[in-house]
Amino acid sequence: MKTSIIILTHNGLSYSRSCIQSIRKYTEKDYELIVVDNNSTDNTKNWLSTQKDIKVIYNSENLGFPKGCNQGISAACGDDVLLLNNDVIVTPNWLKNLRRCLYSNRDIGAVGPITNKCSNAQSISVPYDSINGVLKWCKRYNVSDRNKWEYRNRLVGFCFFVKKEVIEKVGFLDERFSPGNYEDDDYSIRIRKAGYKLILCKDTFIYHYGGVSFSKYNYLKLLEINKDKFEKKWGAKYNEIFNCK
Repeated sequence: MKTSIIILTHNGLSYSRSCIQSIRKYTEKDYELIVVDNNSTDNTKNWLSTQKDIKVIYNSENLGFPKGCNQGISAACGDDVLLLNNDVIVTPNWLKNLRRCLYSNRDIGAVGPITNKCSNAQSISVPYDSINGVLKWCKRYNVSDRNKWEYRNRLVGFCFFVKKEVIEKVGFLDERFSPGNYEDDDYSIRIRKAGYKLILCKDTFIYHYGGVSFSKYNYLKLLEINKDKFEKKWGAKYNEIFNCK
């Protein structure tokens, strides 16, 4: 099976380069890599133009995360789609483990891994400070184990692996949440309403720097605005929808 890995970039070349290099090193074939560049003003576009194994979409303005992801999904040729933040480092066996869970049951629509920095109780403490230490640890940690698969009512979109049939059924990300935040919560609801389950794979860890994509936005204000959009769309308070305390 072929997976379409979709990454959005808007500057932050060092993160994007490290992410892509880790994909090349730790991802088994067969996959395609699609990068949607939201009008980077550093050297990102120049670097991407030299990468022969990447399908690149160049935007003349920053269209935000949901719309950029949708562009990548539209260009995808794989059997499934993996939306991946550019500020992550993938690890040994990451995609193989996630795929094993995703296709273990027809009812499973999307899966995600755990990490070191994430909301929704998707993070754990890591016993190493360096990336090299984390990668060595992951060689022992990332062993597929269905006993570590946990049903969830939502998944955070820093690494969101979804079947193509699910996208065909529920549609693309809702672009009202541009430039980003709450589009993953919204998509989680839509996937579950379509009859599919979401799984958090606690047998798979990838490293996440976190907070890079929106560092130049008024992040708290953006959260407030998009939370209001989310609650108006679904007609209930966020905590009520996800049974949060």
